[in-house]
Amino acid sequence: MAKLLSGRLPKLNVGISSSLSALNVTGGVNIVGITTVTSISSGSTTGQSGQYLQSTGIGITWASFPTLRNVSTFVATSGQTSFTVSYNVGFVDVYINGVRLTESEYTASNGTSIVLNEACFGEETVDIISYNTTSNGSSGNSNIEYSSTAGIATYSTTAGIATNATYSTSAGIATYASTAGIATYATTAGIATYSTTAGIATVAQGLTGTPNISVGTVTATSYNGSGSNLTGITTSSTGSWTVTSGSNTYSFTVPANRNYVMWMRGNIPNGICVWNATVSITNTNVPVLGNQYAWYYDVGNQLVLTSIPNQIIGTSGSIITTSPAVSNTNTFSFGITNNSGTNQTVYYGYSSIQ
Repeated sequence: MAKLLSGRLPKLNVGISSSLSALNVTGGVNIVGITTVTSISSGSTTGQSGQYLQSTGIGITWASFPTLRNVSTFVATSGQTSFTVSYNVGFVDVYINGVRLTESEYTASNGTSIVLNEACFGEETVDIISYNTTSNGSSGNSNIEYSSTAGIATYSTTAGIATNATYSTSAGIATYASTAGIATYATTAGIATYSTTAGIATVAQGLTGTPNISVGTVTATSYNGSGSNLTGITTSSTGSWTVTSGSNTYSFTVPANRNYVMWMRGNIPNGICVWNATVSITNTNVPVLGNQYAWYYDVGNQLVLTSIPNQIIGTSGSIITTSPAVSNTNTFSFGITNNSGTNQTVYYGYSSIQ
């Protein structure tokens, strides 16, 4: 074994002829040139696979990289608000039944407990995910556990080329994203599996069984199914005709097998015509039962009613059995003469109560 004692020498070349020889140096060592090292040990061990050398302040030791994220899962009890868990302040997410809470919905300031603003109903699954904040690596390959802009980075602050992003605030391909529309969990997405504000979310919190919900007036353009259990359904429609000069016929058509209140109205200088009716329509090949009234301003004579619907029959206080030959009784026609010399607009409408 070759040994060197400390001292001042102007130049010294050292060579070890055998690979079994050991070089012990007391004092500092300055090596210039290429150095090949096949094994490094700290103390009496070379560490475990994947470990790195970490300074302890007074020496070095082998250390393992920290876990990327830790998940703690709880089943809440009725009225529970506080959950005991270790986390890094500012690097924690809270999910209730898969729905991510915003930071304003809980308090996480001491690193040992998380307190919800609102108490749980009981039996909810509460997942608390904490992220490691230690930076592991050197310049150019900084490996961090939280990525603010990466959508495909394994550990990166800005990279989009690495393998995975476990957490991202703006990525659409991240596992958890606060603004992504295709994320598995999203707070504002309309197509998310779990959503706090979406109108078509798969899971809605707070409703169990078959809820009885009372609402005011509901307006819809259509509904699916037979509608046999629906009551108080009102169908309303309005329209208008462009009445040209001279005499012409104008009409509107309504669905059969319903009860209606109907009207027609034209009002121009020196010309008024008006009509209304209350009717019940069954089949389109039998008369319509009801009553109707019509009037026009004959003094001005600018709009003249020459005919009104002829399929409406009925006598107040009487049962009738007459069956005049009719067809298309759900179409209501009017004869109107326009003497104004210009086109005029006449309005009509109807409302149905099933």
